[in-house]
Amino acid sequence: MKICSGCGKLIDSKFYYCPWCGYSRLEEENADSEKLRYNQFKQKQEASRALRIEKMEKDLDQLEEELSVMVLSAQLAR
Repeated sequence: MKICSGCGKLIDSKFYYCPWCGYSRLEEENADSEKLRYNQFKQKQEASRALRIEKMEKDLDQLEEELSVMVLSAQLAR
């Protein structure tokens, strides 16, 4: 049993339309499905960003090490 979002009456969960007011549960299911897909998209997007940031951090660390070596080499060459 479910509560109709249109009129608030209790209806059987197998009904796609409320027998009292005609409200469509399909719209709710579609909205829920859209929210789920959007949330999955956002999670994938955040994971992708996190991976890119991690890669950038590693690249920056490597560049810092190379720069330190170059500065040390230049100081020793003097």
